[in-house]
Amino acid sequence: MTWSLENSKNDEASKIRWELVPYFHGRVLDIGCGAYKAFPHFIGVDNGHHWGSKGVDVKIKDAGDLSLFSTQSCDAIFSSHLLEHIEYERVSTVLNEWFRVVKKGGYVILYLPDSEQYPKCGSKHANPDHKFDVTYENIVDALEKTNYSWDMTDYQVRNNGDEYSLYFVVKKI
Repeated sequence: MTWSLENSKNDEASKIRWELVPYFHGRVLDIGCGAYKAFPHFIGVDNGHHWGSKGVDVKIKDAGDLSLFSTQSCDAIFSSHLLEHIEYERVSTVLNEWFRVVKKGGYVILYLPDSEQYPKCGSKHANPDHKFDVTYENIVDALEKTNYSWDMTDYQVRNNGDEYSLYFVVKKI
């Protein structure tokens, strides 16, 4: 399905919640959680810009600065529909910081609007806060620019029902 105003719910994580279960145990950060964390036991991390502090456990100014969290202190990071709000030139730096916080063998899971299914930046109905159009290639390129070794455990184009997104499961090795 292609994005439409009718299928945009501002709770994108709910669309893939059950896909996440095999990868999440222990301490999990939900970065950019907005008002809705994927699961109540996740640590909601957000700047509160769009939705205020509802659902937010830790308020930060920048998703690329997780200095409140020690190196390898989390088992996983989940982020839904956040990276596209960051200038593409910074995405690899942000991902590098996320990998720093995740333990070896842990996961970084990304759920992002697919540029093939979502309005392109600057076009009608596109989110004016989006800084780049997400593709498989530009996310893999950003991952390759990090200082960490990783393995793509799962990748899906999610276009059933009201979905219009790409799903990446990346294991830190």
